[in-house]
Amino acid sequence: MKTKNTIGNVLNYLMAAILVISGVLKLIQFEPYMEVIKGLNPNYYDNIYLIGFVALASGILFAIPKTFTFGFIAALVFLGGTISAHMQAADNFIPQIVFVILTSLTAYFKRPEWFNNAQSKA
Repeated sequence: MKTKNTIGNVLNYLMAAILVISGVLKLIQFEPYMEVIKGLNPNYYDNIYLIGFVALASGILFAIPKTFTFGFIAALVFLGGTISAHMQAADNFIPQIVFVILTSLTAYFKRPEWFNNAQSKA
């Protein structure tokens, strides 16, 4: 049980850090990031502050234990949007799918009751 909790915490803070860094890079308009965004769709570039804020807020909510559930939902929604954006531009979206899997694994290790209840009802 302790090992699962440790794995969950490591994944939790790793994913939160990735989301926060992604959000900050968008908010400060880090040039290499901006080139990728421009390549996806000009509308994304026009809304870069909103996208950056959502990534930052998701990461912060995901890192705080009391707001983990909200952060988990926000992170999955944000990552779903990134998958859609990359698919729409015919860009590689495998990294975003990996992040969704890691986010889901975090929930599996940190909130196993979410998955145990689902299995017992099936």
